[in-house]
Amino acid sequence: MMELALATDYGMCQNSPENMEQQLKKLSDAGVTHVHWAYDWDFEYYYSIHEMYQIKELLDKYNLKVKGVHATEGNTRCRVVDGNPVFINRTRMMDNRKDISSPNEYNRLAGVDLVLNRVDLAYLVGAKEIILHLVVPYEDFENIPGFKEKWYEQIFKSFDEMKSYCMSRGVRIAIENMICTPAKYQFEKLDRLFDRYDLEYMGFCCDTGHSALVCPDDTLAFIKRYKNRLIAMHLDDNHLIDWSKSEDPDGAIQKSDLHLIPFLGKCDWDGVCKAIAESPYELPLTLEVAFPHSTVEEERAGIEQAKAAGYKLTEMVLNYRNNN
Repeated sequence: MMELALATDYGMCQNSPENMEQQLKKLSDAGVTHVHWAYDWDFEYYYSIHEMYQIKELLDKYNLKVKGVHATEGNTRCRVVDGNPVFINRTRMMDNRKDISSPNEYNRLAGVDLVLNRVDLAYLVGAKEIILHLVVPYEDFENIPGFKEKWYEQIFKSFDEMKSYCMSRGVRIAIENMICTPAKYQFEKLDRLFDRYDLEYMGFCCDTGHSALVCPDDTLAFIKRYKNRLIAMHLDDNHLIDWSKSEDPDGAIQKSDLHLIPFLGKCDWDGVCKAIAESPYELPLTLEVAFPHSTVEEERAGIEQAKAAGYKLTEMVLNYRNNN
């Protein structure tokens, strides 16, 4: 059986133990070998050790392995403003109680605890990496003198403190490329982090659908630039941004982030697979896709379509590796 990971957020699933178990069973019954643990990727939810053992028990029950745990950087950035969802990403979120970039030492340390909580979960379930969003408050960089260096000072302080713990657990941090942040700020962030931290501690998670939206003229820009740091993948597809979806530019981008099954959008999959083959990425591949379904039959069909795309991509990666 070919190994493949599907992210657990492929559909609307409530984060109750009962619903988690139902979803894991569906994936196992469909022949999926790995899951990317994407529950609670947002907000400030903190797993107790008892919940972690419960999760491990469910995974063992359905013979599922874990290819990465999606961590959370803190409070949600999707807010409802005047009745409309708005992605808050341009400035620092002042109401975060757990935030590794916070200038308040208590809140920064609480953010460190939150990230390490996901490291503990990854360690317990046998995952080798956590995936972390690290949104850059780029308008504050532009408008507040000295803010950028202070933000990086706090970020570096937090990652410095987490390094020994992560390495003792054998869990690396993979920083994901984001939507709604200009590429130049993301490149600067990733360059600074990778200049400071080695691959044994920190790498890159490439979300291919995000790349397609942020760099539509070169959808391979992120994976080509950071292929030597590639340790995690969110494989998904997208079309061009539909600017009619919202009067707010970030809202339009967010609503255009469809997380389509590969080969249904505009991503250069041959280029993606070639870059993966030339990288240190360890199979299986991970798909982070969404597909509409209102019945069990539609859900099963979506999982099968995702599997077929994942198998095809895996074969493409292996062909490139075997021919090099």
